[in-house]
Amino acid sequence: MTLPSAPVPAPDDGRTPDTPAPSERWLEIGDRADIGLLRTDAHGRIVDVNTAAARLLGRGIETLRGVDLSHLVEDDARPAVTSALHDLRLRHGPIALDVRLARVQGATARMLMRLSPVRDTAGVLRASTVVLLELDERAPLVHGGDTEQAIASLRASEERCRSLFATIDQGFCVIEVLFDGDRAVDYRFLETNAAFERHTGLRDAVGKRMRELAPSHEEHWFELYGRVARTGQPVREVLPARELDDRMYEVHAFPYGAPGSNRVAVMFDDITLRTRTEHALRVSEERFRYVANATPSILWSASADGELTWLSDRWLEYTGLPVRVDRDSRNGAIHPADRHLAAEAWARAHAGADFDVELRLRRRDGAYRWFLVRAKAMRDDDGQVTAWYGSTTDIHDHKLAEVALRDVDRRKDEFLATLAHELRNPLAPLRNCLHILRMADEGDGAAVDSERLHAVMERQVAQLVRLVDDLMEVSRITRGMVPLHLQAVTIQDVVERAVETSRPLLDAAHHTLDIDMPTLPLPLRADPVRLAQVLSNLLNNAAKYTNPGGHIVLSATRQDADVVLRVRDNGLGIEPDELDRVFDLFNQAEHSIGHAAGGLGIGLTLVRSLVELHGGTVLARSGGLGQGSEFEVRLPLHDGDAVDFSDDEVSGGPMGAAHQRLRLLVVDDNREHTDSLALYLRMTGHTVRTAYDAASALVWQGTFSPDAVLLDLGLPGVDGLEVCRRMRAAGGEALVIVAITGRGQASDRQRSAEAGFDAHLVKPVDPAALVTLVDSLLRIQRREA
Repeated sequence: MTLPSAPVPAPDDGRTPDTPAPSERWLEIGDRADIGLLRTDAHGRIVDVNTAAARLLGRGIETLRGVDLSHLVEDDARPAVTSALHDLRLRHGPIALDVRLARVQGATARMLMRLSPVRDTAGVLRASTVVLLELDERAPLVHGGDTEQAIASLRASEERCRSLFATIDQGFCVIEVLFDGDRAVDYRFLETNAAFERHTGLRDAVGKRMRELAPSHEEHWFELYGRVARTGQPVREVLPARELDDRMYEVHAFPYGAPGSNRVAVMFDDITLRTRTEHALRVSEERFRYVANATPSILWSASADGELTWLSDRWLEYTGLPVRVDRDSRNGAIHPADRHLAAEAWARAHAGADFDVELRLRRRDGAYRWFLVRAKAMRDDDGQVTAWYGSTTDIHDHKLAEVALRDVDRRKDEFLATLAHELRNPLAPLRNCLHILRMADEGDGAAVDSERLHAVMERQVAQLVRLVDDLMEVSRITRGMVPLHLQAVTIQDVVERAVETSRPLLDAAHHTLDIDMPTLPLPLRADPVRLAQVLSNLLNNAAKYTNPGGHIVLSATRQDADVVLRVRDNGLGIEPDELDRVFDLFNQAEHSIGHAAGGLGIGLTLVRSLVELHGGTVLARSGGLGQGSEFEVRLPLHDGDAVDFSDDEVSGGPMGAAHQRLRLLVVDDNREHTDSLALYLRMTGHTVRTAYDAASALVWQGTFSPDAVLLDLGLPGVDGLEVCRRMRAAGGEALVIVAITGRGQASDRQRSAEAGFDAHLVKPVDPAALVTLVDSLLRIQRREA
């Protein structure tokens, strides 16, 4: 067989050094056969040489690159080389020349130089492949056009190449492409090497056509080899061969022999296993990527020295930084105060511990959140760390919950200490009085002023009762179990009652109280006792937290449909971070505990709860410590005059808190509760219907047209939540629906509100308070309408 032209060097395809490309294998074969291979550009300048050529010429590519090919030969042979290069451009070739090449230090060697053109699809010369074979000095001369004589001179070297092809691991074959017009329809095997059968499974293929051996062989194979035969351009492809046991091949095909012979040489590798492994790896990586990106944590990997090698997409989503981020950018996302924590964690990890640290990361909007960062080390057989695999999990809400829990625990301890102090204060004189009375009974002491002792004991017992009542009061109010006895009242009346209650405490501290009231009455529909309790608590609070001789201002103004009450003092003031917590139960700022004489820290909690029960709002303001405080209460004004309300609205009247007669539907599967509540409501003048299940309740809605529905949540079958939804959907948008249930958790209240209930009461319910609530809800609804 003739020696094929050197293939066009292929671009780098990402192979590892242990897996040479087919063109590299050809160069290796040429080297081992001591055949010099050179590549020139279209102008005859050298662009590449193999090792054998460098050895024959005594020079490497670093000195040969860019040298004109004609400059390698002696002066008298240069015209022949220049002429041969010119003939190649005129579409001649291949051309063989017998020349003498100049070596280093003046030495020369007789060489057979065979030039083969490399053309593009338009037939334009793009490069030349030059084969150099050292000739014996006694060999007959080879003339420029005498290709047959050149081939004869190469026969010995071809035998060496043949033996090499027989022993290489890659499959090799020479084929003749068969055409039908311009279309390649088949090919015949002219020659194969020993590895051919192992790679294809085809036996005794020489002399046979591919259609005979594999009738359903894919069309792309014929098209590929036909293109090489027509254009003379080598190609490298990765293609499947389904009929050859569903294998995948990497092939390097190049023209072989004289132009027009339609012969193609093919070197190929069976890469089926590698392809399947790579595919399985890609699928596995893709599956891992989906799982990693579906995980709420940020997953990552790092090299042994801690340099990031991979980040899940959660990193980009949270930080806005790319997943390929350098160390400085990554550390820049860590809160400056926490960067030393990360460094210390890495130091511990390199010392043998697991990587574990809590730190803050900057979100893409600039906010910081707490994260728990953990990683495990991967080690080799020697125990050396080769990589780190870790997760970064958002624990911000958990951290806030921990802080809140610690704060609640601290406030609980402070409250218990305050409660113990407040309880011991009246208990101490009570114990003393008891000892005095016992000594008097035993006749061991002087005469006892019994009247004075009884007065002391009565005052201290009253103090104890007041403390217990306050605790019970705040419990009932915060649970929504305190009825409001709404009636006609003006804000001026409420202020007068509150000031009267707080006057002793104000006078005892020598405070000045200024009251700023409008001349015209501001009508409210409110519980005067509870509203006076609100203002009295605010005045008492101002008195306690203002140094003796302070100045307190109580004012009332009208703003649109509201009345705004303000209590302002020049006392201790409130820190900015305490403003949102002053209304929390048992809350007392550390700087103010010493001033809270006789208090449990529940006064402002009562204020907020009672104001909200009246449909109002309350807030606190302060410029900071030493700047005094201001508390603002905003309540809705009544849309009529105060004289529009009857005195019968006081709870002692025959209708209790409400004077209008209502149409009420009571729904509860507990018959005794339903019937007894219905009896009370009828006795107070209301029209009542009862139902014990969901179906009856929905029927009564349509036939009775109630003003309000008192609905149990725990009905059998369809529960009260669903009944409420159906009533709303059936035209009951304006219907007042009150939940009456044994479930009082915050989640239960939220569910009832979402279902459409106007209020949520926990059994047992005060019937009078229930009617008052329904009356209030109906009035508010009508005012809004």
